Amino acid sequence: MRMINIGNTGMAVTELCHGTLILGKLQADLTPEEGAVAIRKSYEMGVNFYDTAQSYQVYPHLALGLKGVPRDKLVIASKSHAHSYEGMKMAVEECLRTLSLEQIGIFHLHQVQSVDDLRSRKGALDCLLEFKKRGVIGAIGASSHTVAGTQAVNNESAIDVVFPVLNSKGLGIIDGNLQDMLEALKESKAKGKFVYAMKPLGGGHLYKEIEEAFDFLRQLPTCDAIACGMKDEAEVEMNVSIFNDERVSEELRGRVHAVARRLVIYDRCIACGLCIDECDQGALSMGESKVVVDDSKCILCGYCAAVCPEYVIRVV
Repeated sequence: MRMINIGNTGMAVTELCHGTLILGKLQADLTPEEGAVAIRKSYEMGVNFYDTAQSYQVYPHLALGLKGVPRDKLVIASKSHAHSYEGMKMAVEECLRTLSLEQIGIFHLHQVQSVDDLRSRKGALDCLLEFKKRGVIGAIGASSHTVAGTQAVNNESAIDVVFPVLNSKGLGIIDGNLQDMLEALKESKAKGKFVYAMKPLGGGHLYKEIEEAFDFLRQLPTCDAIACGMKDEAEVEMNVSIFNDERVSEELRGRVHAVARRLVIYDRCIACGLCIDECDQGALSMGESKVVVDDSKCILCGYCAAVCPEYVIRVV
């Protein structure tokens, strides 16, 4: 699998990053023992790059899956929504302690939305800078679901890594379209930042065209690596095969697509109703506090996700 250097940090990562959001309570709700299986499988197949976050609640899954693996063979990225120095200090220390790390590869400011949002996290960024100076953090990053957030990060020289929503359809970019994000990422690369993409399959909506979706990102000069959520061994095997430029067998493809998928609307739904208007299957309706799904009518087309202003609709 292709290896990419993270600037001049001395760290090199696999082009495929194992995203762990899907393992926890926010999505598949696997136990640590269940989630560890996919984690171990990806490591055994050559992946050395893992993306997680304080809010995902999956440190136990990752720790169990990587039990016995020398930490210097891995690059782990985590994130925190903390704004203050003390809050970020606690977040970094929790990560180090729970994952038995002396150093973490990348630590992100989680979901930077704008210039003002980034300014409000000065204390948190100061903390990351101190940890980096001490050698506890290899690189400082910021994740973002917005073009404005990505642009703000571009203008902060202390931030080494950009982790944006990026996929072939522009799904999940809150304040613009795909072209807007690509323009912002051109600036990221011009300023020497390492870029790896999240939501390459649009939260699951592009899973029927997975090879095309990955190929789109792999060809971009503005994208160095790709983080993809993988919850079981079949998904790991298929994604690693694609990134190794190998043919995916029909047997393996069948195992992946045999996994039951469903449309989920998370509690952050603001009940705006835009998705209901978009659904021509009549699968969505307004519940007491959020939109609800009639699984018998939903065809998992994902059109509803494209109009959701809060990005709370996903196929999992």
